Amino acid sequence: MTKAQIKEIFTSIQGEGHLVGYTQLFIRFCKCDFACKYCDTDYKPDGTSEVYTANSLAERLKSYDTKNIHSICLTGGEPLIEADFLKEFLRNVTLPVHLETNATRTDELNEIINMIKYVSANIKLPSAYGGKDCFKKHAEFLRICKKARKDIYIKVVFDEKITDEEIDKCIDLAKENDLEIILQPVTKDGKITVKSRYLPEVLEKFRQKYWHVRLIPQVHKILAVR
Repeated sequence: MTKAQIKEIFTSIQGEGHLVGYTQLFIRFCKCDFACKYCDTDYKPDGTSEVYTANSLAERLKSYDTKNIHSICLTGGEPLIEADFLKEFLRNVTLPVHLETNATRTDELNEIINMIKYVSANIKLPSAYGGKDCFKKHAEFLRICKKARKDIYIKVVFDEKITDEEIDKCIDLAKENDLEIILQPVTKDGKITVKSRYLPEVLEKFRQKYWHVRLIPQVHKILAVR
């Protein structure tokens, strides 16, 4: 029986992407295969965390009143690292499932694609997260989601170093799969780090080449909720 280390389980308002404003039941996984320089999420197993089996996590969720919960959000970290665990756990889930992911782990995605409804695909810009170009992996990941007819959008976390080449690559991904792009400025300690005058400029650069683009900051940070 597979096990997974969970950092926290809680209900809150979704503050990102096209499900913003809905109440969700969040399950935060501990592991991650990226080290984004802008990350301010406490997902690591240091401090409080618990190890669950698929059955024990399903039992834990029974303690929540889910009648007013829109969906379950799998977040992290990177939930797809725990694909074997999720295959077992999601068999016991009746609510719609929303996956927040770095959109690079295609093999793991194929294992659970039929068990999820919503996908937030976090496109990693080298200029913002401080790592290598992942666009080829993103393209393959998005094609799988689109073929499976998932409700998916592209989330692009950016700062003032975003390049025209990165913008074009994001637009190519969106056009190929007919997807919405959600632009999200980097936030640190609850504050947007991108200068306000620069935000509409980035949005306009995208919209000059692709219409289906919105700028949405981390609303939960503004509301001061988890």
